[in-house]
Amino acid sequence: MHKARLLSLALLAGCGTVENMSQTLNLQVEGQVLRMDGIINTRALRQFVGVLDDNPTLREVVLGKVEGSLDDDVVAEMGYTLRDRGLATRMLPSSEVYSGGVDLFLAGVQRTVPAGAVVGVHEWETGFGTARDYPRGAKQHEPTRGYIEDMLGSDAFYWFTVEAAPFDSVHVMTRNELIKYGVVTR
Repeated sequence: MHKARLLSLALLAGCGTVENMSQTLNLQVEGQVLRMDGIINTRALRQFVGVLDDNPTLREVVLGKVEGSLDDDVVAEMGYTLRDRGLATRMLPSSEVYSGGVDLFLAGVQRTVPAGAVVGVHEWETGFGTARDYPRGAKQHEPTRGYIEDMLGSDAFYWFTVEAAPFDSVHVMTRNELIKYGVVTR
């Protein structure tokens, strides 16, 4: 099952330009909850901020099926926005959140992952290489490493994701790993 999702992510990455021209994120407001499904692309930031601005009573973002992201800068901007607004993040027992979706999840002031939810991580890749191609002090690590340190107070989770699985694979985190790296707060 995870291999099929991974193949979809690889295909999406290959056609990122087309995906970035369309709305790939589904946002639905239910009372004080914003439900999120889909893929985070370049258009997602404006869409996300617009929904937050139109619904100032939102308290929580629930990630359902978030297959990842096509734009790490957008993930970071969405994450900082989410954190600045004091929102919690939560998954459902049926949630599957991967890659950049996990990075967004980290922005919640409170973060809940129930039994059954899938949290999948792997190293990043660009047209110039993968995270493992660069030594620890390389500037290529800084954007995501720094974002994760801002969200969790440590960059240990960043280094865990780099080592957990290569870009063309996925590591599903265990409950102990979620706790150890501070991905969950409750």
